[in-house]
Amino acid sequence: MNFIKLSRRARGIKVAAVGLAAVSLTTAGIVSVGAASASATAAPVTLRIINWVNPPANAVLTKINAEFHKKYPNITVQYQTAAGSPVGAYGTLLQTAVDSNTADIVTMNFPIQPLPSNPTQANENNYQYWTTSGVFSSLTGQPWLKNLTSSALATETYNGNVYGVLSGEYQWVVFYNKADFAKYHLSPPKTYAQFVTILKTLKKNKVTPIWLGLGGGAPGYAQEFLTEPLMQDLWAPHVANGNLTAALDSNTVKWTSPYFLTAMSEEKTIAKYLEPNYTGEPWEGMPGAFASNKAAMLLDGSWDLPSIQKANPKIQVGSFPFPGSNVASQNKPLVADDLTFAILKGSPNQAAAEEWMSFFTSKSIYAQYVNATGISPSESGGTYSNFTSKALGPIFGVGANTAEIFPPLAATNGFWDTDTNFPTLQLAIMDGSKTPAEVAADYQADWPKS
Repeated sequence: MNFIKLSRRARGIKVAAVGLAAVSLTTAGIVSVGAASASATAAPVTLRIINWVNPPANAVLTKINAEFHKKYPNITVQYQTAAGSPVGAYGTLLQTAVDSNTADIVTMNFPIQPLPSNPTQANENNYQYWTTSGVFSSLTGQPWLKNLTSSALATETYNGNVYGVLSGEYQWVVFYNKADFAKYHLSPPKTYAQFVTILKTLKKNKVTPIWLGLGGGAPGYAQEFLTEPLMQDLWAPHVANGNLTAALDSNTVKWTSPYFLTAMSEEKTIAKYLEPNYTGEPWEGMPGAFASNKAAMLLDGSWDLPSIQKANPKIQVGSFPFPGSNVASQNKPLVADDLTFAILKGSPNQAAAEEWMSFFTSKSIYAQYVNATGISPSESGGTYSNFTSKALGPIFGVGANTAEIFPPLAATNGFWDTDTNFPTLQLAIMDGSKTPAEVAADYQADWPKS
């Protein structure tokens, strides 16, 4: 049994029940759209789709499923959700679906690429393992794939075949309250020096500069929203093709690199400007804290923008790439692949599943999904006018993919180089209990040698 591994973005999913008047929601979390009704040309089909509980996505997908049923009345969509992503109840539901083909379309929030240099079941995530083991149907040759960007296709490709439809990407940037910046005559910084000046100005005026909730089991947010952006700005520009993941995986660079030491030194400096007790503030409260103006800036993923807007519809939010370098051109936003749809090869309803994929990727339907979820699009073209696109402005959908900045941390790695323990040393940097040199040496000592 291949157990579900925790995604570094799983903590961004908020757990809540969701339902719409147009559908029926059972206590098992199953939404059935319409009644299975025969058409003149096809027998009734029940298409089974499973997903984790993510309120904005669940709501809009339920609406899309209803529209799909209206177009194809012979296909009933049974949409089942469970809490957790991809662990917990959803992890169990997903494993069961894979083992016994109890779903047609399943969702994951891992990309296939990049694969480890020597992929095995032990060091691949579940989605990678299932793909390389032939669990999913190839989508190669489907005409609707042309709607997706080349990068969205590349991240879901294995041995020349596309196995998943990436629904979009979330962005990791610095969000700021425009009213606070206007009050203190501040402009979005382009360099690290300018950023520090803003931090000092806000603190001098007794304003908490940045909010980052690391409590409630989310120390990994320090890695995601501080360490990785700084690695992108300071380290990635000095490796081949900017692909730091490949360089670390091949051991052509080491964790003891002076660029990484600089990144951690800056991280320690920035930590001084976070809210008091940032390790105790729950990650679930980040959108509400920012919406209520407890801090002028927020380190977060764009998945929380809809929640910020809901908590304070009047707030004016701007954003900028985390500025770790004093070379402005090196400071780029980060993007992270999110929910991906895949069809199980054992699905008895392959044609209906492919028809649903075609429907979802059509321009008008996909635009509904983007506008409702706040995700950055994985399709080319399109016009979007939601709160997220306005908050992100010119960087909406733009950035370096985190998959090329930070390597997968396999459970088979040494102690400090696992998803569970890597962030612990980042917290030690931030509170000053360890030096950058000590932490870098620990990472390098535990790093796989080949």
